[in-house]
Amino acid sequence: MYKTKQSPIERSDVHLHGWDAQTEAWNGPIPLTPGRRGARFTAKLRAAKGAFQGRLMCSVPGLPCMEFHTAVYDLGDSGLALVHLDGAQAGPVGIVAVIPRRRRSPLREDFAFELMTLISFLGAPINTGCELQIHDYMDAALRAEPSVTQVFAVETAELNSDIGIVLSAHFEHLAAAMLDWLANRESQVDAIEDDEECEDRTALRGCCPPVTLPAPRAERNQIC
Repeated sequence: MYKTKQSPIERSDVHLHGWDAQTEAWNGPIPLTPGRRGARFTAKLRAAKGAFQGRLMCSVPGLPCMEFHTAVYDLGDSGLALVHLDGAQAGPVGIVAVIPRRRRSPLREDFAFELMTLISFLGAPINTGCELQIHDYMDAALRAEPSVTQVFAVETAELNSDIGIVLSAHFEHLAAAMLDWLANRESQVDAIEDDEECEDRTALRGCCPPVTLPAPRAERNQIC
């Protein structure tokens, strides 16, 4: 995302969109190949039992390596990450929302509005006045491509160009790791449900021949 403003998507099931707070414009969508990015991030996220909270290092050739405080959550119909940077003011420096295509059917109808509201609540004065532009783009992208995975990365703080480049790379690696993490969580849930279904349908094998019970004898002087 940091290398080009526009890139045609060819044979990609994951579309990455990036909001540049400096130019007040969306970049992309660009294709994202999860398997080739974020290997280190993926290992750390997979080790998390629930939500992930920790520090992730990211580097770009020619620029200093940077450490981002990152929190990742599984919201059921999507994944959400908040990215913080030491010294940055007014909340997080970025937000990443991942909507896997497998979760498109239960996706909330007003997802774009809720995400934009969250961005506003967390404090992003640099995006003041761009709320409608951010919302309308996300809403249109979700409606236009209902069968692909969508990723939205939004800058929420004013940063210099070098930090912005590293942050963009961090967004790409993080998005790839989040997709793997969400898919892994889904597979674990499916495995549990399969086990429970097997337990419910388990049949006990054995041969139980019928037993004939003698008819009760009527006692004399018995009053019915």
